[in-house]
Amino acid sequence: MKTFSASSKFEDSFAIVKYGKNKFFNLLVLGISLVGLLGCAEEQDPNNPNINNPNNPNNPNPTVSVEVTATSPEFTFWGDELTLTGKGFSTKLEDNFVWLKNETAAFGSCSSDNRTDSTGWRKATVLRATATSLTIKIPYKTASENSNNRACGVINPNISVTVNGKTAVSEKVKLLGIPHIAEICYTNSGTKGGGMIPGKELENQISIPGVGLYGASSGIDEKMKLLVNGVYLPLTKVESTGPTNCASSYKFVIPLDFANGNCSTPDPVLTGRFANMMDFVAVIDGTTKSSEKLTYPVSSFPDRSYSTFTQRTFSYSAAGNPEIVLTGNGLNWYQEARFSPQGGTGCTLATIGPVSSESGTKLTILVPLAQMQPGCRYILTLVDVCGRVSNQVGQVTIGA
Repeated sequence: MKTFSASSKFEDSFAIVKYGKNKFFNLLVLGISLVGLLGCAEEQDPNNPNINNPNNPNNPNPTVSVEVTATSPEFTFWGDELTLTGKGFSTKLEDNFVWLKNETAAFGSCSSDNRTDSTGWRKATVLRATATSLTIKIPYKTASENSNNRACGVINPNISVTVNGKTAVSEKVKLLGIPHIAEICYTNSGTKGGGMIPGKELENQISIPGVGLYGASSGIDEKMKLLVNGVYLPLTKVESTGPTNCASSYKFVIPLDFANGNCSTPDPVLTGRFANMMDFVAVIDGTTKSSEKLTYPVSSFPDRSYSTFTQRTFSYSAAGNPEIVLTGNGLNWYQEARFSPQGGTGCTLATIGPVSSESGTKLTILVPLAQMQPGCRYILTLVDVCGRVSNQVGQVTIGA
């Protein structure tokens, strides 16, 4: 009688099952491999917008890093646009977080907050975005937003960009500030705060800081002009030779025609003189950038000078009226020649209206003999349109 052991039956059955399992396993592995290969090929297809494709600009889980390789233009004003070139940016504006960090200089009295945070005015607005470029607006505080009525911002920061948790930082960028008129440092009136004299060759100096470290290298310093009384005045940069109380200084001359003979507004500093309060604005030629206005006095009269003499003698019996001719500048603002008697019986004050050349460089005075007496001695002075009397021009004696 043939017998079967349970173990042999089990082993035989196990062998069959084992063989079948290996065959099934091999087929399963082969299928998974093919699917995997197909999946890799699909993931590497740059034209396939699947979510794992690093070339997909809308990929919420990018495998590429964020980089900033360049910025342009080289010099950018506060409030203007700056373009960042690189990779890994999102085409969705709100996915790109950009701010100014690690600045080493700031102009104006900015609030003493943390200079490397990502909040407030240092956060940049993203205007346009592609996968390889971002255009931002440089943030700053305008003069009206700042407590000292002066624009405030950073000068040479790094630009930090964060996209989907990944951050890149640019090299230092060169920013240009908004000009600010700090003060009128020197005036040709000889007194700080006193009205500047139109047409006087001695130049005035004005301090216009605010543009920053790159004013010279960007060429902006040479484009600075001064808008006064509706007229653009040229400025000449004064090179600094050391510590000075007139930083970022420029020289300028007030035009002769700014003198209007106004006698109603006293000069705020110089007693007995008159001035017109005028608005001064620093303007960068070729841009829309300008400073807040500074109001400062300009003299109502131009630079005036006249020739003098020691003694002149005229005959009372001479025919006609003899002439005294003076030369100088601004003589057209004198309306009266005054002969004041210096003792003697019957000597009285004599006056006459002088005649000026059109340019004001010559003044002709007819000696009014009919108002004078022989033997009298007079001191000649000039009276301007505001009634101010000049210093002595000369002494005149009337002979027989």
